Amino acid sequence: MRCELLIAAGPGEWRAALLEGGMPVELYVERGDRNEVRSIHLGRVRRLLPGLGAALVDLGGERLGFLPRSATVPRGRPLHEGERVVVQIRREAQDGKAARVTERLRLVPGEVTAEVELRQRDILDRAARLEPAARLYPTASFAAALGSALLAVPNRILVDEPAAIPEIRVAFPDVAVEHLPEAEWLIELDQAFAEAISETVALPGAGSVHFEATRAGVLVDVDSGTAETGSPERTGIETNLAAAATIARQIRLRNLGGGVVVDFVGLERRALRDTVRAALAEALAPDPASPQILGWTRLGHLELVRPRRSRPLAEALLEARPGGTRVKTAVTVAYEALRALRRETRAVPGRQWRLIVASEVAAALAGGAALAVQETERRFARKIVIEANPDLDRERFQIAPL
Repeated sequence: MRCELLIAAGPGEWRAALLEGGMPVELYVERGDRNEVRSIHLGRVRRLLPGLGAALVDLGGERLGFLPRSATVPRGRPLHEGERVVVQIRREAQDGKAARVTERLRLVPGEVTAEVELRQRDILDRAARLEPAARLYPTASFAAALGSALLAVPNRILVDEPAAIPEIRVAFPDVAVEHLPEAEWLIELDQAFAEAISETVALPGAGSVHFEATRAGVLVDVDSGTAETGSPERTGIETNLAAAATIARQIRLRNLGGGVVVDFVGLERRALRDTVRAALAEALAPDPASPQILGWTRLGHLELVRPRRSRPLAEALLEARPGGTRVKTAVTVAYEALRALRRETRAVPGRQWRLIVASEVAAALAGGAALAVQETERRFARKIVIEANPDLDRERFQIAPL
């Protein structure tokens, strides 16, 4: 199926949506704050874990890499603390767990050519001249991070910022790249992201699906709502079939991985449960991550597993508060406020603005998002006045002219 990649390339943050048939199937956010899958790094062994047969590798960020001896070259070779190692990310750090790394380098999965071997030798030559920790491949960029994260190669890329096109062409040399303002896209990107981080998604007609991600896995609960007509069995099967399509789409859209347990509306007859399983399997089939259905449990839940490669979308945008509620991080709100400010600036050019935000969001704008603020000011040749309001809720902000 032909697919398009839409990229909103804002200062400090790129948001992207992969579309199939005009519908978003994968969403991404890049801020240059992660070591993505397939990236190659020069690290140093910080600590050995004899009980696990592995080592923790310092990759230069907050998260360490987990290197099993089974992933060393040659396989099972002894590791020593302080040793230099060249490793490739196999699975990103997520949910508080270290990134999974290997010494077996694969620049192009499943392909060995003279060009690939030459590039690999160049990477190892660079590693010999550098000190850990250092990124070796590919060159750090938002476009490169997107290229590593995507499960499918798009046929066309549309970007709202012309200045980002050269970087995108380097990361996607065989894909046509065009400029198209976000206002002319087929989808509303903010709406797509809002749906993908909401805990509950409404089903067509009636009912809903609730998603809850935990450290151990993902729990999905299907609620039939209150049916006004029809038998409970008919209501249950109709709700479950609608939920199967929604669950398959949302799992991919949210980039959920690991074990997934689905609590469908209870059905007594085995034939109906088999129908629900077949519907979910059909809905999951287009997912390039190839999730597998494991079967029904004795409690009547349907289990499946989806390979976990990169962080879920919610982990990039949300954080847990005491009590288990998840809210947008201060950095997420900071970039959201800057996007809204850019829209106002385009609508009313030449005006100077004041951005009123919660104190923790103001701290993010002065810290991790400071370069994005400076780039926004440079693009519009206007100074942004940021005002911290301690009484303002984190997710609320105000834009006022000066």
